[in-house]
This record gives sequence, C-alpha cells and structure tokens, in this order.
Amino acid sequence: MGPMTIMITGAAGYVGRACVSEARAGGHHVVAVVRLASVAPDDWTGDDEIEIVEADLSTPDCVPVLNMLGVDAVIHAAASLTGNDAEQERTTLAGTRNLLQAMETADDPPRLVLVSSMSVYSGMGLKPFAVVDETTPLEDKGTARDAYCRAKLEQERITAESAMDLGAELRIMRVGAVYGPERLWNAHIGAGFGPLLLRLGRDGEIPLAHVDYVAHALIRAAETPVPDSPDGALEVLNVVEDDLPDRVRFLNAMSRSGWPKLLLPIPWRVFDGLAWLLQVWPCRPGLLRRETLRARMFPVTYPNTRLRARLGLGPSDLFERSFALAMGDKRTGEN
Repeated sequence: MGPMTIMITGAAGYVGRACVSEARAGGHHVVAVVRLASVAPDDWTGDDEIEIVEADLSTPDCVPVLNMLGVDAVIHAAASLTGNDAEQERTTLAGTRNLLQAMETADDPPRLVLVSSMSVYSGMGLKPFAVVDETTPLEDKGTARDAYCRAKLEQERITAESAMDLGAELRIMRVGAVYGPERLWNAHIGAGFGPLLLRLGRDGEIPLAHVDYVAHALIRAAETPVPDSPDGALEVLNVVEDDLPDRVRFLNAMSRSGWPKLLLPIPWRVFDGLAWLLQVWPCRPGLLRRETLRARMFPVTYPNTRLRARLGLGPSDLFERSFALAMGDKRTGEN
C-alpha cells in the first residue's frame, strides 16, 4: 500500500506517540494533533513528514484548525482516561463532536479509526470462561459503571451516527488493557494498596495489548478499507494479543519488578457477594459494584480472531517476552 496522510489526535499521548512512530515506519505522512506543541517529542521537529498541529479538541475553536484537505485517515486517540462525567463530557465527548464537525468540511471524508475500549462490554449474564468478542453485549447499566465506560459508550454511539450521515468509513477499535514501558499494572489484576495486592481470583484471561501492538493494529486499521455492512462501512474490532495470561501468570512476570511485596489472594466471588449486600450504598467503590467487578474479574477468554483476519496481522509475541521488555529487561523473558 502506498503512503497515506494520517491524522492522529492525542498524538502526544501514550498510544498516540506509538502510532506516530508506527505510521512513520510505514512511510506515511502524519498530521500530529496535540493540545500543546511544546509537549511534542524533539525528534518530530526534525522530520518533515510529521506536521504538528496545536489544537484543543475540547473547544469549538479547533474545528477550523483541523484541516482535512488531503487527509486519508484519522486515528482518534484523544480521550481522558480519568475524571468524572463532567470531565469526560468536556474532553472525550466534546473533543469527538468537534472532530466530527471538522470531518464534515471535507469533500471526501477520511476513513475514521476510533480508539475505544473493551470496557464497553458487560460482564453480567456471562458464564465462566465465556468468550468475549465483538458480538458480546455492551453494558446497558452505565450508571453502575464508571464515567470512562459511560463516555466510551456514548463516544461510539455519536461517532457511528455521524459516520453514517457523512458516508465515511468507520472502524471502532476496542482496545484492551494497554501496557508497555512505564505502564505495567492494570485494573484486571485486583486492588493495590501500596506494597499489597488483593488478587481477586486467578482464572480467566487478562485482555492485554502491548502499546506497540496497539499502534500496529491502529495503523493497519487506517490503511485497510472498511467493508460495507447493513449499518454502512462500519466495523468493530477488539485489540488484544494472541498470548493472554491469567492472573497468576501475569503476577509471576510482574514479580520481577519488585511489586507486589505482599499478595493476598481472595476469590472474586467474595467481593461479588459483598457487592450484592452493599448495592444500596450509592458511594461504594468500583470493585463493590457487581457490574464493574464482573467486567474486570469474571473469568472469561478474549480471542483476537477477527482482528487478525480482517487486518492481516501476524502473531504477537509471547506474553513473558513482551512484558520483560516493557520492564526494561533486555533478556527474552524466558526463565
């Protein structure tokens, strides 16, 4: 495939930077949208094929700045990972609406790749070791989940509606728990308190995706035409690696980092029972909400069959090797 012009929002973020590197490695011209140009990596300024665009997507002022002329595809990675509903509305959702408005100005709307999350799936009603794939029901009790989940559900909805109105190709990429250098821990492991980890269960897979694997999948999604469907040119793909560990295997690899110092294994059903007993307490923590607990800790499997087939991805690396390299261990990750 020949070189493309790919716009990447949130380009200075963890996933965004990896996407810029992956796109350049593939010979593509990159329009890197960042909130502050001062946070752009130094090596970007020396690359004529990286165009830095400073724009705050949360404000309508960004719309005329986002020039879609000549842009072949947009990877929309800009979003807030934390914050309450008001913060998610101000950043994630307002930013998405403004980007979609900018796309309306294009004579030929670019292919849109939305970086979503596997948090949108519901863990309720599943049987142990069920398959969670692109056909799994979405969360329908958003009020019981966190603001991030609610924002991602709404982001997918407004993006799909807009893409259909525009006649634009849309690929929704539901990314698992991203890890890599300086980002190892994830909420599917349990609850951490300083040196102590409460490991809630041991079985089932953790939906992991190394940041480089995510970037590779997102660039391939931008390069690859979206097939027509009854809903238009829209496709949903889950982004996880081939080799997914259970919680015991993950913590065996994590132990090389020196954390956790103390491990207290607790069956997840203990917390499930507590969540049921405390369901009338409105301010209870996330893991004492059954919907959140089951979405994170219920023992299930996460195949990436559709991802690899639709985008022609090769096999990902073994988990231990990828995780060791993420920790800065130059060894293979094998014992």
